[in-house]
Amino acid sequence: MNLNLNLTHLQNFIQIVEWGNISKAASVLNIAQPALSRQIKALEDSFGASLLQRHTWGVEPTEAGKLVLEHARRIQKECLSAKESVQSNQDNPTGTVYLGIPAAYAVSLVPPLLQGMRVKYPNIKVHIVEAFSGTIYEWLVTGRLDLALLYYSREHDAAATTPYLDEDMVALRGPNAFEADSTVTLEELAGKQLIVPWRPHMFRLALETAFFSQGIPFEPHIEIDSMPCMKELARRGEGTTILPPSTVTSELDLGLLSQAQVTPRLNLRTVLGQPMGRKPTRAVSLVIEELERLAIELAPEAGWNVATELASKASTHQSKAPRKLS
Repeated sequence: MNLNLNLTHLQNFIQIVEWGNISKAASVLNIAQPALSRQIKALEDSFGASLLQRHTWGVEPTEAGKLVLEHARRIQKECLSAKESVQSNQDNPTGTVYLGIPAAYAVSLVPPLLQGMRVKYPNIKVHIVEAFSGTIYEWLVTGRLDLALLYYSREHDAAATTPYLDEDMVALRGPNAFEADSTVTLEELAGKQLIVPWRPHMFRLALETAFFSQGIPFEPHIEIDSMPCMKELARRGEGTTILPPSTVTSELDLGLLSQAQVTPRLNLRTVLGQPMGRKPTRAVSLVIEELERLAIELAPEAGWNVATELASKASTHQSKAPRKLS
């Protein structure tokens, strides 16, 4: 038996039984009666049984037809339920997203992200995991995370990344240790008792690379994997730490720290990473959209430089947006 069923044929069979007349059903379905009769013949061939009993006044289902009718109605209901579920997910998406964020951006990004997602997409749950960039990367490639904010490294070839933010790292010491708009060279920094994270933190690797490229010895004074402690030690005059300016905005505004631009520049790029080869769910895509929107919105206040690629993408979307008629 060739059970090659057609969903439309099953739906039309339901209509025929409910109207009790092929001609009437054909009229309602806007189908020529001969075509509808051929559909029923195709169904009967598929099931190997007669489905309709014909009378002078119309048709009624045979015993086999009643069984097919029962299943056809169940299939129709499941199809309608699937359509409604998809439509519901489009109008009010659901899902869970595990997002990894470095400590440097947690305070500035997480609260507005969660607030925005809760208002726009209340059925999407975002689980935040805060850790150092290296740890986040490991969790991303092993599948524990769906999405991550990472400090760019050429070693991140096991994740799909897109540019997010660019920042020039600054040297930080206690209040008034650096004059306004001052600069400091890497050679000068070598003698300022550097406070840095342990390897393999990306800040540490970026600093090592910069110092070695200039032929300058890199000899940290204090190594500690705690950004709050690094900032507090610098505030107390225990040495100099080097961080992205967005991580110390409040401390600089309150006068707890002073900063100096580093020359040559120590650029730190932040990227959005996803597991390689995994197609993002709708929930993940919406979190990405919200993160990109926040980067552009918060950049002026947070002191971020939005990556050129992201800025171009946002500009393209704005230019394609429909204009309101005045």
